[in-house]
Amino acid sequence: MRAKINRGLLAGCVLSVLAQAAAVADDSHLAIVPRPVSVNAHGGTYRLPAVLSVSSAPVDWQPHVAVLADAVERLTAGRHQVRLVKADPASLVLEQDESLAAEAYRLTVTDKGIRIAASSQKGLAHGTATLLQLMGTHGGTLPTLTVEDAPQAAYRNFMIDMGRNPHSVALLKETIDLLWFYRIDSVHLHLTDDQRFAFPSTAFPKLSDGLISVDEFRELEAYAVARGVTIIPELEVPGHSGILRSKYPEVFGKGPADLATSETALRGIKTLLDEMMDVFASSPYIHIGGDEAFGVPEEPQRDLINKLHAYLKSKGRQTMVWEGPRPGRGENKVHEDVIHVNWRTINYPADQMLKDGYRVVNAAWDPLYIVDHYPRINFTMTSPQHIYETLKLTRFKHVNPGIRTYAQPVDVEQTERLIGFCMPWWEGREANFFAQNVPRLIPFAEIAWNPDVQRDYDEFAARTSATEATRRAAFYPVTIKASDLVVPADGVFHNQTTVTLSSVRDPAEIRYTLDGSLPSASSSVYQQPLTLTKSATVRAALFVDGQPVGHGSRLNLTGVEPVENLALGRPVTSSRSSGPPFSVQRVTDGGTHFLDFYLGYPADPDPVLITIDLEQPQQINRVVVHAFAVSNSFEKYSVEVSTDGRSFEPVASRQERPEKEQRVMEHSFSPRQARYVRIRSLGNKGYVFDSFSKIVEVQVFGP
Repeated sequence: MRAKINRGLLAGCVLSVLAQAAAVADDSHLAIVPRPVSVNAHGGTYRLPAVLSVSSAPVDWQPHVAVLADAVERLTAGRHQVRLVKADPASLVLEQDESLAAEAYRLTVTDKGIRIAASSQKGLAHGTATLLQLMGTHGGTLPTLTVEDAPQAAYRNFMIDMGRNPHSVALLKETIDLLWFYRIDSVHLHLTDDQRFAFPSTAFPKLSDGLISVDEFRELEAYAVARGVTIIPELEVPGHSGILRSKYPEVFGKGPADLATSETALRGIKTLLDEMMDVFASSPYIHIGGDEAFGVPEEPQRDLINKLHAYLKSKGRQTMVWEGPRPGRGENKVHEDVIHVNWRTINYPADQMLKDGYRVVNAAWDPLYIVDHYPRINFTMTSPQHIYETLKLTRFKHVNPGIRTYAQPVDVEQTERLIGFCMPWWEGREANFFAQNVPRLIPFAEIAWNPDVQRDYDEFAARTSATEATRRAAFYPVTIKASDLVVPADGVFHNQTTVTLSSVRDPAEIRYTLDGSLPSASSSVYQQPLTLTKSATVRAALFVDGQPVGHGSRLNLTGVEPVENLALGRPVTSSRSSGPPFSVQRVTDGGTHFLDFYLGYPADPDPVLITIDLEQPQQINRVVVHAFAVSNSFEKYSVEVSTDGRSFEPVASRQERPEKEQRVMEHSFSPRQARYVRIRSLGNKGYVFDSFSKIVEVQVFGP
């Protein structure tokens, strides 16, 4: 299925990161993500003035100038400001150059000032994102250089599933800023599904739950346009349309086949599309779903797609669909102008789509899908490193060993009809959104911008560390720190942690919550460090004159009361990368909740090797393995021990599904000396999907 610190100190640290020399020989010293196509260093420096004056800009660019000004003021703690003023010469020149491609930009820094050239506001936004990253890592003195840059893939999209769980306007705005900063082109809002209808229809008011109003969506549209990000709305038909039919059966029918064939339903669908197009006026694309229409023959599915495509084309929009029915023939063939998002390459493989003349977006499960399964019963996603090292525009692969493209991915030749990527966030909840998505969106951004970039994950991770410090300073005025974290990347602590909140403003009014909700003017005022003994999502926001400034910061913290054992807190490594919030260190962090697992992929056909270093040889005779289990799934593994880390002896295993679901397995054996304990896992078998290892905790005991 398609899946259900003192801020001043922080700013000072950010502004000094990687400021190694006045002259930059090449882009290896530049913390810019995605890596630009071309950087030409001039060998000099430019000292930023207190006021970066912008003397003129096209009228439709001026909202972005205001957005940039806010980000620069926060990033530099007020030391530098951007102002649209009458000044000659201006220190920041924004030039509209029609010779540049739509998303291309040219950023030039000389000893006289800064110039950004672009043909569109989207290109301008890419240029200012690069400027922000330079300012964050070089302080008040920028290297003189010329950056000439443009994406290789025009479609670089992140999808949010709002049809299963709510996502607030505040979260969507944060996401848009994230996409602007990392030059991701668009956000696709999957607004409708069987569980929710997130769009507030005026024509069909019973569909919406009222959590986001039309005016708020209009504001969000303007917010995105000002940042060079396109919002692409989706109305899912004829499948995943249960809420349409349950609320208005007289319009949309009782079953999906009625919806696909009824003229009354067609008029209703067009009305909903009109409402969406009115709100999301800047999007050249409208997504109409088109997949998993169970119970509807393929012929009426294709017929509906073609009717809606003709209607959208008459409105000046391009139609997008998920990989769904096969293309058909003659008048019933899906129109070649319809863009297909290929997500599983099963019923309509990507190579056949291209052969049939369609434009194709790559949304392959491996490595692009991020799934927080609905309801909260599982997670499926690959690691940031796996995304960075394996993502290819021309490869379509699944994560399910039961599907042919797991072992035999579909590889296609490069063509202009491969227009880019979509990274989908399916079924997820707001509480998990940033912890799971941000680490994966950043490598996606780099490879989607230029799939041919030379890849070195360690070098990329160093750049990312610097750009993330810059992003936090530019958008999040409050810093949250927690003491004594045993897995810092995942926010895990034992028994108790102390949380401190800080901001550059003095005095600063910081308000906070501990339940994950966005602080308001009535939330608690921070006065002293907080002591936590239980899991919490800490949110903190800066208020000036009763109004929030920037975005509210967040930190997910997981408290555990560990069982003392020889493996607790010991170093652990894996043959497969993972990444937060599923780092391999979770295997020895003391947490035993069945969803607090290490997520190792792929574990099939070759096993994942998880090795715990007890740090010295000692007598052991018992290993307890906690693993994810739901619907009688089970982790298939063996336990091995070693004194030297090279020669391992098997001492226990679980190779068969137990009669009853069992999340904890205790393995006893005759006492022996060991320093290393290794789990050789072939994955969690019997529940979505067998290729992922989901070890929660490994405890080791002696006699």
